Amino acid sequence: MPGSFSSFKPYVTYDKANPSSSKFSCTVDISSINTNNSGRDKHLKNKDFFDAEKYPTMKFESTSVAVVSASKINITGNLTIKDVTKKVTFETAVSEKGGKTIFSSTLLLNRINYNVGEASWTLANDLNIDLNIEK
Repeated sequence: MPGSFSSFKPYVTYDKANPSSSKFSCTVDISSINTNNSGRDKHLKNKDFFDAEKYPTMKFESTSVAVVSASKINITGNLTIKDVTKKVTFETAVSEKGGKTIFSSTLLLNRINYNVGEASWTLANDLNIDLNIEK
């Protein structure tokens, strides 16, 4: 089920000459979830899933950036969803277009590990988070 968050605050300081000194962070407003179904969005915001009233944001804060190749970096940091913080690594493609640096990544995570819903035979536990940032 595709969906997105329309309200988020990214922070990127990227040093092309020294990528390991770069910093990435983002705060996402849970109430901005949009799956093109208002009933489903309301359900995802309630206590059964994100509990947006108690946990209004999810956050990522990088702790390290490692160069993999000329066009790829690994961004490692802490992802907090609800009351759970876990270390994750975004394998990130880096490219340039129109004078901007573009970062593209997909992170696979298990929603159960972040207390987002319960195990179910009708819902997938694994989710892909797609990130595309232009700086």
